[in-house]
Amino acid sequence: MSVTIRTCLVVTCTRCGQVDDDYPTLHASTVDELRDWLSDWQWANPDTPDFCPRCVTELDCERNGHRWGDWQPGVTRPELRFRSCGHCGDAVMHNPAHTLTPPHP
Repeated sequence: MSVTIRTCLVVTCTRCGQVDDDYPTLHASTVDELRDWLSDWQWANPDTPDFCPRCVTELDCERNGHRWGDWQPGVTRPELRFRSCGHCGDAVMHNPAHTLTPPHP
């Protein structure tokens, strides 16, 4: 048996540093080979070419605003209200007892 050392190039998001585990690991021999593969992949967005899909979605909400759903009562704490963004999944909580005016729709 022999041992061979190989260098593995892994694509990570420039913004969050994470590897997108939704896709199979790609083993490329060169950076150019990796970039060729990525040009056909969803990270090839011309506005955000080095960001993973999750970061692209978060940036979209940061730039253009969240797409909030309706307020929902809490399951274990019905006095609280929750809602989430239908685009990025961000969520907020509101306790009506702590404010005099309702939250923005």
